[in-house]
Amino acid sequence: MLAAVLGSVLLAAAPAPVEQPVAIPATGGVTLAGTLTLPAGAGPHPAAVLVSGFGPARRDGAFEGTGGPYADLARQLARRGVAVLRYDKRGLGESGGPALSWLDARPLVRDAVAAVRTLIGTPGVDRSRVALIGHSQGGDLALAAAPASGATRVVTLSAPGRPLGELPRVTGTARRFLDRLVGPDVARATLRTDPRPAAARVRVPVLMVHGTRDRTVPTADMGALAAARAAAGRTTRTLTVPGANHFLEVDGRVPPTAVRAVAGFVS
Repeated sequence: MLAAVLGSVLLAAAPAPVEQPVAIPATGGVTLAGTLTLPAGAGPHPAAVLVSGFGPARRDGAFEGTGGPYADLARQLARRGVAVLRYDKRGLGESGGPALSWLDARPLVRDAVAAVRTLIGTPGVDRSRVALIGHSQGGDLALAAAPASGATRVVTLSAPGRPLGELPRVTGTARRFLDRLVGPDVARATLRTDPRPAAARVRVPVLMVHGTRDRTVPTADMGALAAARAAAGRTTRTLTVPGANHFLEVDGRVPPTAVRAVAGFVS
């Protein structure tokens, strides 16, 4: 207990991370707008690309304005020595691309690859330690992007272990609405793609983190992804966070133990 308290005090006293804008050249001539959160000091630092979950939230994890769960997580990781690049999805915020293009999972995978490649070439980043961290759908996108990206590790946070369209909160009405909004081809790619084959193909080390009070993606989905990897002969580290919701928060914040686990794995 005393060690945990002292660690929190020292972390709070550490110099604040530095943030800077980053432009990510992506496919189709699209430029993605990102924010790089750097630890204090010269580096080179271990680093990660943060891939956001389904929906029109901006890079910070909020639907408008600044601040949100992704910004908070990036800063917590930076205080523990990990540089983090987060970005607006194509078609959202300050990123380019047609409106609603963020609904198609296929270019989002390629965008995650582009973000990793941009991060690898960024001064102050240790290119031998660059991870993909994906939340919710972003976890599945990170797994799909990993083989082509050059990422050395993957972390999934609350990632589905089944097609998005089979999650308990995704109703038939929602699926039909997406069909009408973007067409059946995009809807099929986004809602019916099984993430388990992609998880099984990832050769780099993988950490999967899930909260016990996730009402959006059941905790059992983490087991499904890990089982797919085990069947392919690949080992996976898993971490269950007691009392944490879909954003891995307990009482409004990600527990320090979870942040330490992610930072240590990336580093």
